[in-house]
Amino acid sequence: MCVQVGSERSADPGSCVGVQIVSGIRAEMGAWVHETARDHPADSRRHVAFMGSRLMATLAVAVLAPLYLALRGAPAFWEALVFLLALAPVASVALLSRTGDLVAAQALSASASILAALAIACGLGGLSAAALIWLALAPMGAIFARSSRFLAGVAAASGAAFALILAGVGFDVIPADAQGGLLLNAFYVGAALACVAVTAFSARMVEARSERSREMGDARFTTLAGALGDPLLRHDQQGAVLFVSRESESLFGLGARDLCGRGLFERIFVQDRPAFLKALSQANNGAAAVRAEFRLRIGAAAADKDASAEPVFRWVEMRARRLMLEGRTAIEDDGASVISILRDISREKQADVAREEALAEADRANASKDRFLANLSHELRTPLNAIIGFSEILSNEAIMPDALARRREYAAIIHASGQHLLSVVNAILDMSKIEAGCFDIESEALQVAPLIEACCDMIKLKAEQTGLRLERECAHDLPQVIADERAFKQILLNLLSNAVKFTPAGGEVRVSARLEGRSLSLEVADTGVGVKQADLPRLGDAFFQAGAAGGRKDEGTGLGLSVVRGLVGLHGGAISISSAPGQGTCVKVLLPVDGALRADKRSSARIDVVSFPVSSAPVALSSKVKKVA
Repeated sequence: MCVQVGSERSADPGSCVGVQIVSGIRAEMGAWVHETARDHPADSRRHVAFMGSRLMATLAVAVLAPLYLALRGAPAFWEALVFLLALAPVASVALLSRTGDLVAAQALSASASILAALAIACGLGGLSAAALIWLALAPMGAIFARSSRFLAGVAAASGAAFALILAGVGFDVIPADAQGGLLLNAFYVGAALACVAVTAFSARMVEARSERSREMGDARFTTLAGALGDPLLRHDQQGAVLFVSRESESLFGLGARDLCGRGLFERIFVQDRPAFLKALSQANNGAAAVRAEFRLRIGAAAADKDASAEPVFRWVEMRARRLMLEGRTAIEDDGASVISILRDISREKQADVAREEALAEADRANASKDRFLANLSHELRTPLNAIIGFSEILSNEAIMPDALARRREYAAIIHASGQHLLSVVNAILDMSKIEAGCFDIESEALQVAPLIEACCDMIKLKAEQTGLRLERECAHDLPQVIADERAFKQILLNLLSNAVKFTPAGGEVRVSARLEGRSLSLEVADTGVGVKQADLPRLGDAFFQAGAAGGRKDEGTGLGLSVVRGLVGLHGGAISISSAPGQGTCVKVLLPVDGALRADKRSSARIDVVSFPVSSAPVALSSKVKKVA
């Protein structure tokens, strides 16, 4: 019984039997294929087609030989030689099955055809159609080898045999006209045409099966890629892309014309190409899956008319593995030997970077906490020791000094130590409020010049004791500023205190104010020790002291500039710092005149920093600065 797929449930029994016979013969010849070709479907099909065509031609000769002998009678020598050469295809089939060398087998078959053509030329006539057709059969049979050099060699041999026949006819060694009559010519011509037809049909079957195999392979890979949701690719042994599923278009915006051939390799980031090639090589030479990560260029970002477009890359994970067939490595008809799956891992990479940054930030926070505790313990212990020590002296009559001036001095030391403790506690509380978003700003219209004068008067005594010149410059047309008065004073006092603290005797501190657009520009510049370039990006971090090493030379918790940064941020302003070691420092604060506050009370002001040699006197900041969030 024969069942067909579709609406037709039955078919001609004869045709079904024929299909079964052909399938059985093909399966039997498949067992004859040499082991070196079994792993390659295309080579296996060519071997089967060659063996089938040669065996069918030999079978046809064996069937027609008795009829020919019955009509012809005893064969002549050349006829016996032709029948003997007709058995050569069987020898070529045996040679191919034993060695797997298709070129050698075809060379044996082609040689037999050329010799048969010479024998027929000697018997029937050099210019007979039978001899010429058998001579042309030799190159026709070489199509399975897919070797241009071999085909050229067979064609050259056939041409030499034809030249030999012409020479024999010219010297009357070979007769020119047919000598055997119509029957013999018809027999040999028909046999040659049958061999040509069988060879051409076999070659067409090989090509058709190869095309179907490629189509089925593409459909299979397309279905698999659709189920996975990730692009699936096939590579040849050199790594070139032979097939790309349509998922690459939706995922990366890249189609087959962008990735096939060397397109994928050309789009990989240059530094990642060795990892890509190494993964394909390992997959091609092994049986295990290989994983690689690389950056793939998917396009270019929009750019201005005069600027070149920046390429856009995505992180891609590739998992590659060698093609396998029944547990053995295989190569597809189109040369594919490795399959790979691409997956977009850009989000995972971004998450990894964010995780690493969070860990680094946590480490920095821990380090800052340790520094804060060390600094805070010093800041608290020193004044507390003074308070406790001098208070014990004043409370113990046995050791209390009799001189009133000395007792007043001790009381002043206790008062100053208490004030210092209060300032430290206030700075910590202010910083905590700013970080928690609980620092309330009470904006009002302020006159800038009187506030600057008041702050300078507060710091003037310390500057004179240190031997510094304190200069101030205020423009006459300064408008009123909408800001918090306490925060404004705290910003300016912290900057002036830092400038005085880090400027040696004989130096200068200058504070200036002017209008820049819709912002008030406050600048505090000094001729002090300056800041090292490595410390510039960390200015404004809580508890960070620039230049702090094993021994502490300057008092303070490192919160002054952090508080300034937070207060300026609450006013919607910005900070710029210019400094160089031994050249001094200039801090510039921009506050909006109209009092535009930030919506996020936790957001601190951005600090722009630059390191370059400044003049010996305080100068204005350069506009070209490096931005630090």
